[in-house]
Amino acid sequence: MKKVVIEKFRNGKWLHRSNSLLGDKNKVSAVLMHSTRYIKKGGLRKVREEIGLLRAYISDVIKGRYNGYDRSSLTLSLAAIIYVISPLDLVPDFVPLGLLDDVSIVAWAVSQLAGELERYKCAKAQAEDAPSDDSEKPAEESSDHCDEETESLKEETF
Repeated sequence: MKKVVIEKFRNGKWLHRSNSLLGDKNKVSAVLMHSTRYIKKGGLRKVREEIGLLRAYISDVIKGRYNGYDRSSLTLSLAAIIYVISPLDLVPDFVPLGLLDDVSIVAWAVSQLAGELERYKCAKAQAEDAPSDDSEKPAEESSDHCDEETESLKEETF
């Protein structure tokens, strides 16, 4: 079932919808706000942290706090969030086990985005460690230490 769900997600409306929303920061913000209550659903417990990471990544990009992002990664991140909040996705949330497809999509998306999300986390950590007068500067690419971690992660995932 997992393979079928992922294939239908990849070939469905989710990526297109995400890409079209990215031109409107207000709509993206509304999607992120709407997704906060979905994180609390019991069936999503296994991927709660991953959903939070995707939400933070998208939010930091649209607010200009993270500039080192990849557009296709941003599109996939938002598509996964849109999928989770859609009540009528491939397996509607109101049927028994209806959140399993959501869990599968989030887990798959995060695995596909591993390198990008690692760069984001490193850049965010670097920005948080910067002196307070630099706190308004957006996070850029990661430090040497993070670059080494990202390179090793790329080798493992690809």
